[in-house]
Amino acid sequence: MEIKYEQIVSICKALGHPVRLRIFTLLAEQGESYCGDMVSLVGVAQSTVSHHLKILKDSGLVTTEEQGTFVCYRVQRDRLRELTHLLQGL
Repeated sequence: MEIKYEQIVSICKALGHPVRLRIFTLLAEQGESYCGDMVSLVGVAQSTVSHHLKILKDSGLVTTEEQGTFVCYRVQRDRLRELTHLLQGL
């Protein structure tokens, strides 16, 4: 039971910041994006976007794929399904 709570808290913490939630929502809508593209959409510095993308990635909510010198970010939909399952089991 404790592990379930820890997993839920981890995901909620990752989404608990307005900038991260905005980035995550944009990624979910677009399917994928690059950090530089997110900067103009979110309206914060690239270093800030990179920091928040790292937190989302560390939580398992976002995956990355290197494409040359760029990194493409995508929502990990399986992680969202896992969250839904965890919440339903409370």
